[in-house]
Amino acid sequence: MPELLAKVGLAISLAAVMAKSTLSYYVKGPRCAKWPLWFQLQRDAIHRAIYTKPKGQPTDETIDQIDFEKVAAENRKWDLPTSQLPSDIGTYERISIKVSQVQINPVEAFSGTGAAESGLLALSEADRTASGMNREISAELTVPASLKRPSDTTLDVFACHPLADGEKIVLYLHGGAYKFGSAASHRALVGRIANHASVRCVTIDYRLAPLHPYPAQLHDAHTAFWHLVQMGFRAEDIVVAGDSAGGNLALSLTVLLRHTGHCTRGLLLLSPWVDLTTERPSIQRNAKYDFLCAPPLESPLNPARTFYAPGRPLSPEMITEMAHPLVSPVYADFAKFPPTLIQAGEKEIIIDEISQLYENIAAHNPNAKHGRY
Repeated sequence: MPELLAKVGLAISLAAVMAKSTLSYYVKGPRCAKWPLWFQLQRDAIHRAIYTKPKGQPTDETIDQIDFEKVAAENRKWDLPTSQLPSDIGTYERISIKVSQVQINPVEAFSGTGAAESGLLALSEADRTASGMNREISAELTVPASLKRPSDTTLDVFACHPLADGEKIVLYLHGGAYKFGSAASHRALVGRIANHASVRCVTIDYRLAPLHPYPAQLHDAHTAFWHLVQMGFRAEDIVVAGDSAGGNLALSLTVLLRHTGHCTRGLLLLSPWVDLTTERPSIQRNAKYDFLCAPPLESPLNPARTFYAPGRPLSPEMITEMAHPLVSPVYADFAKFPPTLIQAGEKEIIIDEISQLYENIAAHNPNAKHGRY
C-alpha cells in the first residue's frame, strides 16, 4: 500500500508539473528559444521524477543507517529503459568476456596509480579466486548496416576479432551516473555511432555502484580493452567512447593505459562527467534547463559519493582522493593523449567542467575538438 500511494502521489505531482509547464510555455514562451512544447514537458517530467527533496535526504550523521542494498534496488526500479535498434541502422548480438581468459599482469598494469592501485589489485586478486574465475562481463557487439562486409563470407561479423588487418573498433562505455544504464539502454545511440562511422562497437555492462564501488568500473573497462587486444585488435586501432559517467570512465581508462605506455586510436566523449569534487557555477546556472539533478556533495546519496565510497562520511581527505585523475580526469596530465572529440550542450549543468576539460586537453593536443550545442 505505501508503494501504491507513493506512485499515486508521484502521478499527481507530475500532472501538476506538466500543467504548470504548459501554462508557462504559452504565457512566457519556451524556456529555451528552440524548445518545442513536448521537449519542455519531457524535461520537466523527468526532472520531477528523479528529484528528491533535501528534507528527505540522509546526512553524514545518519550515514550508518543507509541500506545500500535497498538503494541499489531502488536504482534498478528507475533504471534506464531498453532502447531499440532499427534494422536499417544495424544489428547486435550479446557476447560475454570471460575475465579469467584475459591475460593481464596486475602489478605491471596498476602499480603507481595512486588512489586506484589498491582497489584494482584487490579486484584482480578476487578474479583469481575459485568464485572469481567464473566471472564474465556481458556486452553487446553492434554491427552497423553501413559496415563493408568482408569478401570472405566465412567470416562471422559477430565474432569479436578483426575482420581485416587494421580494422578499427569502438569500445563504448555507457552513462548513468555509475548507478544506472546498460548496453541495452544505449543500444540505439551506439548503433547510430557505429553506422555513422561504419565501424563495429562493443558496449560492456560494467559493474554498478553502490554495490560495486570504485574502481570496479575501471577494472571492467580495462579488462574489456585488453580482451579486444587479445582477440587481435591493436591498441592503436581501438576508439574508446562514452557518455556522462561513461565519458568519465573512457577518460580514466585512457589515463590508465597511458600509464603503461599504451595509446588508443582516439576518444569520443559525449557530455562527460569529469569532476566529482566540485559543483561549478553551471550547476545552478543551468538547473532550469537540464533534466538532471542530484543531491549535493554533502549528501551521502550524491552519485559521486555512492560511486567512490558509499557509506563513508565526507572529509577533506576524501575530496583529495576524488581529485585523482583516475577518478576526476579533468585533473589529468593530457600530454601524449590521443585525438579527442568532445560534444556537449550549452545548457547542461556540467558544461563548465566539460569546457575546462577541453581547455586542458587542447593545451597539449592540437587534435582535440569541442562541439557545443
